[in-house]
Amino acid sequence: MKTKKSGVTNTISIQSWLRPDLTPVAANKDYTQFRDQLDGVAGLLKNAHLESMAIDFGLEGYEEASVRQQQSRARFALKALRVETLRMLLGNPSFVVLSRHVAASDLLADFCGVRQIDAIRGIAKSTLDRAAKFFTAEQVRWMMQVVLEMGAEEDRCQELGLERAIDTSVCLVDTTCLDANIHFPVDWVLLRDVATTLLKAIKLIRQAGLCQRMPGEPEVFARQMSRLCIEMTHTRRKDDAKKSRKSVLRRMKPLLKTIAEHARRHRDRLSSDYASTCYSEAQASRIIERIDRMLAQVPTVIKQAHERMIGERQVPSSDKILSVHESDIHVIVRGKAGREVEFGNTLFLAESKQGLILDWEFYRERAPSEPKQLKESLKRQNAYDLSATVEAACGDRGFNSELCSKELMDNGIFDAVCPKNPEELKQRMKDERFAKLQRRRGSTEARIAIFKQRQAGRLRCRGFDNRHRAVAWGVLGHNLWLISRLLAQQKSQEDSALAA
Repeated sequence: MKTKKSGVTNTISIQSWLRPDLTPVAANKDYTQFRDQLDGVAGLLKNAHLESMAIDFGLEGYEEASVRQQQSRARFALKALRVETLRMLLGNPSFVVLSRHVAASDLLADFCGVRQIDAIRGIAKSTLDRAAKFFTAEQVRWMMQVVLEMGAEEDRCQELGLERAIDTSVCLVDTTCLDANIHFPVDWVLLRDVATTLLKAIKLIRQAGLCQRMPGEPEVFARQMSRLCIEMTHTRRKDDAKKSRKSVLRRMKPLLKTIAEHARRHRDRLSSDYASTCYSEAQASRIIERIDRMLAQVPTVIKQAHERMIGERQVPSSDKILSVHESDIHVIVRGKAGREVEFGNTLFLAESKQGLILDWEFYRERAPSEPKQLKESLKRQNAYDLSATVEAACGDRGFNSELCSKELMDNGIFDAVCPKNPEELKQRMKDERFAKLQRRRGSTEARIAIFKQRQAGRLRCRGFDNRHRAVAWGVLGHNLWLISRLLAQQKSQEDSALAA
């Protein structure tokens, strides 16, 4: 179905993933708003010089390449910038879903620059995956900083189309946990995860014609492990549940060791004879790396399950394996209703009063104390090329400390952090400025919720570096979306003034 508006023909298949229950009139309105938003973001990519920055980043290390290679690299840099920005605006869909949407919509194809006179060329999911890894997290952070510096300066904000600069004098901070894309960490399930990964790798090697002696195909061992897992889940219904769980675990451990030994022999065979298979050297190395990574964790997951289930002893959080696929995640105690703990990494966000994300940090290791996070953030913000410095900092009681308050005072920053002492809080609430900022601080929770929803709750990408990059794109996409909304509101006010 197509609709014609202002002489431009656009497909409206976009409705299928916006709100399928919308009436035609409301759907057209939402479509128009979304189209205008994309137009605004496209203008920001050009006016904020992000496209030229993307080309410069893409050509780093290619100075000696041929002109043709440089042109190809520059074109892909622009495509990567567009498709990653679009992916964040659409709520971080999978590569397959985004590929289908771009191929089905003239609007999205135009934004990505893949629509030509005869047809939409489309973008394959493998190309989208390559685009997602084209820029580093630091390069994306530089892009975000440029957008922020242009939007917050009176003499530069007009280049973006803003009549007034964005106020960055007030910094509202909070932290959250970005959950890793893992299942709930259960000790005996980790044994199954390792076994499943090893068996899949063995199957790939055997399919390539490199077979080592085994008492059965990989599917046989997979069924044995699945039966033990099912038996383990049913032990909780027995009277002697604890004894039964220990018994099942004692059978799972030797089975995993047997699978690991078969995987090791197949791995050695692939390492020496990969040239006789259909696999390239890179593909064979990927399979070998996968097996090595799992084999290294076999003793650890067995020991952890033994200590906790048979020995009934606690394992320190620093030594605990939460996932065999993700190593850089932590147990983060949040103390929230229904979610006492979360499994992932700490994300720090600082926003302005208008909702623009001023600073962020995604911690690989266990995050430092919140007052230290605030101190590091203010140091990064003061390094921005802005004429106005931070005048006030506001956060919840977790950011409160005597040392932090003293440092804010020494730097001439108004301390609007919520005190831990209830009596002190009652006294400070009499200060109108403090009370106003504390009321505004409640919306920072909503800002975090908006950001996490645009990341689809959990990041699908594996590995901390990829998740770090996805967070950087999420911040840049969020700020572009917010500024495009400000431009739309500004235009609406101008139209209303002219109509009056």
